[in-house]
Amino acid sequence: MTSLLLLSSNQRRQYVEDIQTALAAPVGAVVQFRYLEKFVMPALRGTVTNQQADGMPVVVGFASTDGPFVLPIRSATVAKVEHIADMIIFKLRVGGYPDLTEYPESLPGLVAKSRDTINQLAADKNGGFYPVTSTVPQIPAGVTDHIPEGWLAAARRLALHPTFEKSYFLRVAPVETRQGKKLRFDKDGRLEVDDGQPLRIVTNFWGGQYAPDADFKLTCPPDGTNLRAASREVYHVGHKYDSVEFWQFLAAQNFDTFAQVTISLASEKAAAETVPAHVELPLVVKRSRSRMFWRWIAASAGAVLVALPAMVGEASPLALRIVAALAGAGLLALSSAVLSSPK
Repeated sequence: MTSLLLLSSNQRRQYVEDIQTALAAPVGAVVQFRYLEKFVMPALRGTVTNQQADGMPVVVGFASTDGPFVLPIRSATVAKVEHIADMIIFKLRVGGYPDLTEYPESLPGLVAKSRDTINQLAADKNGGFYPVTSTVPQIPAGVTDHIPEGWLAAARRLALHPTFEKSYFLRVAPVETRQGKKLRFDKDGRLEVDDGQPLRIVTNFWGGQYAPDADFKLTCPPDGTNLRAASREVYHVGHKYDSVEFWQFLAAQNFDTFAQVTISLASEKAAAETVPAHVELPLVVKRSRSRMFWRWIAASAGAVLVALPAMVGEASPLALRIVAALAGAGLLALSSAVLSSPK
């Protein structure tokens, strides 16, 4: 099967932020890249525009506009392609990281290797190359077995380029429940989770240059509606690298709904010379089926107890009828309350 190579440059700020997002997102998350149709290699346009690209393997890479610098940073598959007028939107399900063993860890070495790569890419009418093209032998098809090591290898090489040299790089591990269960993304890139439970979000960061005056902040704020912070929301970066854990608590719901976890690593003071990293994780929050069952049991039992005095009549002791009515009323109140305690 043909593999696609999707390149994002430093021509626009959004383009380099897309690289940060693709590098940081957990395995299975869906990220988005967009191109004008003219930037897709002609031989691939039919495949892409006719919805035949779903499931195709993809290598996402950074390509500098300031000189020869091409670096693959993430492996993925095409989840969906949207063709809108002359725009093509790729939704990619990210996987592991390319094996960069053969990529030098020095800027001169990467520049030399990038020249060889560019010479193999399909040339466009202006003497450049197409950002959306098929992969070439210079681009590694293999994926490293070690996710953290693959992420760090890509981050260290990206940090050699002036666009990223003062930036920090983020990695978000798979989201877990309190019981340690790793949540899996559905076909639309959403995490499905029951309400009333905490989520554990582990992040790693690394920077090529420690800049204490830049005041980098790693944040994971609640959405204000369905999520509540169960840990600190802001971590002030004070090292070149670290691992930070956040907890978010899913409030109990009366119906299925949506929420979103947003993790950001950025510096307001050095915004002009750094590239922020953002990861958004959409959630489908489902009302707990077990809680719904027990509410139904409580409501049914409460209704029976409230009606019991009328059914047994005056022949039964008054005290028994009062106790039954009060117990039934309590169960009915409990069944209609919003229970927000963790499971």
